[in-house]
Amino acid sequence: MVRTAEKKQEVTALPNPLAANGQQVNFELRAQVPEKLVRDNQTYKLDIYYEYGLERENIATYNFQFGEFIYEEGEPTITRQLSFPYTPKKKEGRLMVQGRAIDNKDGDIRYTDHKQVATGLVTTPLLLVRNNEFDFIPDTYKEKANQPAKFAFFFEENKTELRSNLGSRLQVLDQYVLDNVEAQSITITASQSPDESGSKLAEKRAESLEDYYRKKIKTLDYSGKKVDIRTSAQKADLDLLLQRLQASALPSEEKAEAIAILSSDQSQIAKLSGLKQTEAFSYIERYIYPSLRTASVEMNYNRSRKTDYELYILAKKIAEEKADADQLTEEELQYAATLTPLLAEKRKFYEAAVKSTDKWPAYYNLGVVYNEMARKDYRPEAKKALLDKAIHNLSFAGFRNPTPHVYYSLASAYHQRGDMLEALQYYDFAIKLGPEESVLQRIFADKAALEIEIGQYDEAIASLRYAGDSYQTNMNLGLSYMLKENYEGAERYYTRALELKPDDALAYYSMAVIGARTQNESLLKHGLIRAIQADRAYMEQALEDPEFDAYRKKESFRDAFKL
Repeated sequence: MVRTAEKKQEVTALPNPLAANGQQVNFELRAQVPEKLVRDNQTYKLDIYYEYGLERENIATYNFQFGEFIYEEGEPTITRQLSFPYTPKKKEGRLMVQGRAIDNKDGDIRYTDHKQVATGLVTTPLLLVRNNEFDFIPDTYKEKANQPAKFAFFFEENKTELRSNLGSRLQVLDQYVLDNVEAQSITITASQSPDESGSKLAEKRAESLEDYYRKKIKTLDYSGKKVDIRTSAQKADLDLLLQRLQASALPSEEKAEAIAILSSDQSQIAKLSGLKQTEAFSYIERYIYPSLRTASVEMNYNRSRKTDYELYILAKKIAEEKADADQLTEEELQYAATLTPLLAEKRKFYEAAVKSTDKWPAYYNLGVVYNEMARKDYRPEAKKALLDKAIHNLSFAGFRNPTPHVYYSLASAYHQRGDMLEALQYYDFAIKLGPEESVLQRIFADKAALEIEIGQYDEAIASLRYAGDSYQTNMNLGLSYMLKENYEGAERYYTRALELKPDDALAYYSMAVIGARTQNESLLKHGLIRAIQADRAYMEQALEDPEFDAYRKKESFRDAFKL
């Protein structure tokens, strides 16, 4: 069996060399063996592994027994999509296979020779630009904390019932029910999208929230506080739709076309019908209409403030468990955390705020602390553990205050940890909440970076249409087009990125890769020279990059290193 396998088995991997995408190296491996290797008393298996340096990472095993393979061209064949995690130290390695012939009776094993089937790794898909930066609540929080707390509930189309999957958000209201204050003033403002059929949907949505809160007061509140709830409904006309449309991330031409329809003298029915014929409608249907099917709740409190010195001293005592937590409110405790530059001290203050108040700003800022600590830690396992804690706290902040900023922060934390599906979900949540245009562009830009990392280049290009004309947008458009082998389009976007950020090393290096792929040695040479001049780290990267393998001995490549 071993001799037959070594002579006649065929194993191929695509792509070759392997390519890194985000956190993973994905590839297809096809193995075909002679039919005589399929026997009742013996088993033939093929081990697939990646070898780099002195390390070996096992990936999969193909088992050539009935039920495990199909016949192609009359021979047993297994084809699977495989992957393994990417780390920089795996850049230079080999995808290897080794066969095993096993005697099913006595367990005796014979091995084939090791065989290389692919080299690795092309890292061009990693030449993207991400932001993923989010910060603490601004230092002006002391003043802003006096403003009403606001949070929104979303309803399904044409529905007024509170959705069953909002359990964690409804806990927000439960926490306000339990607040030990003399009085509460609550305003509920509901709306509906103009495409919905019911004429009183907004009023009924506001009533649903009011009924829920009053029932909880009867069940959970023992303080006898006075509760004043006022409800209002926004008309289901086109004014709100127009406001959201003007603040959207739509390209200017599509936005202008939709605004022109809404500003015309047609009837509302005709306007809504006209919108369906525009290129902007898919965005409106996915991101704007759902943002109008809401009921927002506003809680208003008045609380006195201590001096910064008193806040800091008391907060430190609370964090050290030398003073009772109720000596400071949540707002006071978390504001005290802004008075120290030390992350370790901030963490203690916010942890104390979480324990004593259980409110969203403390959770959010504690999440930011852990995210900042993760950014400064270069140990992979420690970094992941810190991001776990960041996500835990940001999730609780999102339950209590589901705003675009909080959800973008949560998406960014998931993105940095490599949980792409969760990150994508929260990017979409943040978009649907309808933030201002600059925030929308930032969210779409990072969402597109994620889509590039998971190989969804068409989706990335679609997202980047709403991301503005920034350096990040043009760099990632250039990369998306290059990975789709549209090199002319890629070069155009990289040129624009260099207009926005002259002498950028990454942009010039990307241009050099285009030169290598299109056999344009002049572009290759110029791009490498400018990249290395801007950042000498690209010299080592170019020397190891498989993109330039065909040019190692050419003058155009060697001249780039004569600085």
